[in-house]
Amino acid sequence: MRRVLSLWLPQLPLDRRVRIGDPRTDGPFAIIAEIKNAWRLTHVNPCARRAGIAESLSLPDARAICPDLLTEPADEIREAALLRALWRWADCLSPRVSMDPPDGLLLDISGCTHLFGGEGAMGRHVRQRLGDMQIHSRIGVADTKGAARALARFGNTRVAIAEPGKTNEALKDLPIAALAAEDDVAIELARTGLKTIGQLYHVKSSELARRFGLDLTRTLGCALGQNPDPVTPAAIDPVYAARMTLPEPIGLKSQLEDLLMRLAGSVCGRLAAERKGARRYLLTVRCVDAGDHVLSVGFARPCAEPASILQQFSYPLDQLKIAFGADWFRLVAEHVEPIHPKQPVLGKEAQEEDNTARIISTLGNRLGFDHVRKFVPHDAHLPEREFKSVEAVDKELDPVWKQAPRKRPLRLYKMPERLRTLEPGRPPKQFEWRRKSYITKAAKGPERLTAEWWREDDMKTRDYWTVQTVNGARLWLLTYPGETEPSWYVAGKFP
Repeated sequence: MRRVLSLWLPQLPLDRRVRIGDPRTDGPFAIIAEIKNAWRLTHVNPCARRAGIAESLSLPDARAICPDLLTEPADEIREAALLRALWRWADCLSPRVSMDPPDGLLLDISGCTHLFGGEGAMGRHVRQRLGDMQIHSRIGVADTKGAARALARFGNTRVAIAEPGKTNEALKDLPIAALAAEDDVAIELARTGLKTIGQLYHVKSSELARRFGLDLTRTLGCALGQNPDPVTPAAIDPVYAARMTLPEPIGLKSQLEDLLMRLAGSVCGRLAAERKGARRYLLTVRCVDAGDHVLSVGFARPCAEPASILQQFSYPLDQLKIAFGADWFRLVAEHVEPIHPKQPVLGKEAQEEDNTARIISTLGNRLGFDHVRKFVPHDAHLPEREFKSVEAVDKELDPVWKQAPRKRPLRLYKMPERLRTLEPGRPPKQFEWRRKSYITKAAKGPERLTAEWWREDDMKTRDYWTVQTVNGARLWLLTYPGETEPSWYVAGKFP
């Protein structure tokens, strides 16, 4: 008989925080999410629960009860990644495992329980293994997915088991919500006096479908085994890798490069066939005396070209110390992304983009990709905030720079440099800057910019002047109007 185990992880977002050592979890802490235009608590740790905090409370009410409460919004991407990692781990329990997002797994354990000493022993084993990983869990075992899921979430024990062939009896006392019915359907059922699953047994399916919709009858039928609902395992992520074991160790760089080209050709062949590329490649070199050495390179754009991979690995291979040779190698492609074909264009734009990506990749592998940055436009009012710096490998589309309404200097100083006035004026007729004297030949301005009202760091009004000096330098001067003793600064320099 088919048996299904439902693994529910009720505190998955909190468990992820505990696993990474977040110090905030030592005190009152909760995960929040925006529900119906209001921030509400979705997961609460034991310390907050002892302080009187419970799930579904609004954030203002929770902080009124416990002012020391710390919160963090739910991170669905990282929580999904943790659930996927647990899905891969569950292969040691059953060959058929499917995900039940956002916080559950479903295992077809038919023929597996005798390896653990029975269903109860298997459930306790799973909970102990997850407890060692600091993850809370509840387990339900039944003949169907729906019944196992209901027992895991609404059962009386942490390992709830429905005996084979007795699903109806195991579910009869559980609330309607155990069927994963929609909230409005559960409310409508409660209004008619139907609160438990057992009460639905005495109502005709046609009446339930006519009054509450087909979803309810379909869900109930699947939970009771009247409709087929097997555990369908998800496809495992493809691994783009190649490895080679040699009968004799090698150590010369030329030999390593030839072997790397063969591995890269195998990996890139698979990637190119699926029109994909990787942003990162890992090369594991197993030395006969020193063990494994892992070398990694990154790319600004997805790459599936063996020559480019060899070029980026050139520097790491130079730094590799192999005294007695290596005989085992493995190349893995990570962060695989689709490569979208582009329409060929006339001119050198495509070549320039390729050269830029190659330069970013080379510098990133030498200095670290977090140190290679580029400027992108930023919607701001003041000149020094009209741009920001981001990592050059950012996946966002190429920024579109809009023409400034007024000409701006090519070099803009982040902190304007103060000058010394030799002959006053507006702007100064003669001044000294960086130990050099300048005489104003022509000036244009002022360009008055008021402060951004939502920022509190600098609330002064500014006047900017474009000054052409006698010796040829064109400067952008800054002053703050309304000061009793006017002070002048050099905010930028024109080419």
